[in-house]
Amino acid sequence: MNNDFNNCSGTLKVSENVITEIAVNAVSETDGVALYNSLKSFGLGNQPPVTVKITDGSAEITVLLGIKYGYKAQVCAENVQESIKSSVQDMTGIMVSKVNVKIISLL
Repeated sequence: MNNDFNNCSGTLKVSENVITEIAVNAVSETDGVALYNSLKSFGLGNQPPVTVKITDGSAEITVLLGIKYGYKAQVCAENVQESIKSSVQDMTGIMVSKVNVKIISLL
């Protein structure tokens, strides 16, 4: 699904794939966490580590993470949420309504 922005100059479309890549980069810049790519062992099959759903002009993003041993889960999750939200909103202008963080592994 695309998110369309119209102005007097034309239309801008932002793909969910672009938002996904922004979220992936935001996670990679956050200390203590990593996206979890091998999900079959958790019964999640081929579910991607980042999913984006755009509804009524705002994005809901879900990320599946591994947390590094010794880091506080709540602090890491809050840092990821803030990083993703600010990156997506700054780069695309799309409002982020929610960032769901699911910690599924200890790294």
